[in-house]
Amino acid sequence: MASPDQLVRVVASPGGGLAVGRTLPGRGAWLCAGSASCLEAAAGRKAFDRALRTPIRADAVQDLRTSAPGRGRIEG
Repeated sequence: MASPDQLVRVVASPGGGLAVGRTLPGRGAWLCAGSASCLEAAAGRKAFDRALRTPIRADAVQDLRTSAPGRGRIEG
């Protein structure tokens, strides 16, 4: 099991997007920090849709990958 500093919390944002933040409101899913393969695996399995219980836009994963540095950026 990964330690908390190795994980980022992902929540659904309005419009079917994804946002990263430990204190954001709403249902969250935990993802490996800095791991593009972990992100792609979750996207390929539609894990975000299931875990967050809402439809997620197809381009939301790309948006998440290029999100603001310092907030759990996913690099690949």
